[in-house]
Amino acid sequence: MNNIEDELTLQDLMATYVDAANRRDGNAWASTWAEDGCWNLMGMEVEGREAILALWRQVLAGFEFAVLMPSSHRFEINSDRATGHWYLQEFTRDLEGQSMFALSRYDDEYVRVNGRWLFKRRSYQFIYQGPAELPGDYTALG
Repeated sequence: MNNIEDELTLQDLMATYVDAANRRDGNAWASTWAEDGCWNLMGMEVEGREAILALWRQVLAGFEFAVLMPSSHRFEINSDRATGHWYLQEFTRDLEGQSMFALSRYDDEYVRVNGRWLFKRRSYQFIYQGPAELPGDYTALG
């Protein structure tokens, strides 16, 4: 049986990740990654926290907004390493005003470094990507 405290801490890691992404806080978002982390974003794979942050900034530059909403998840914890996955709902509007809705999944590897859980590897894939009507006003989070 998994340690409940570890599971709660892994949930908090994702909450920090999503909150930082929704606020476009690159430093807070990058702090959730191990220094030698690896991010596979739909086939584009980068390694190292700085390269991961650079790709994230490049992707977000094309959006007026992107809001992530995580839902169900599972973890398998083994001492200072863990695996798991998360399902997400995502709402975006690009700089040309085109909106999109997506259902996606992250397959994850986690590592505990100096007592803190971090993302070691994340592999992202769409389950559904398509139209979403988001004609209303957007207020940036700060």
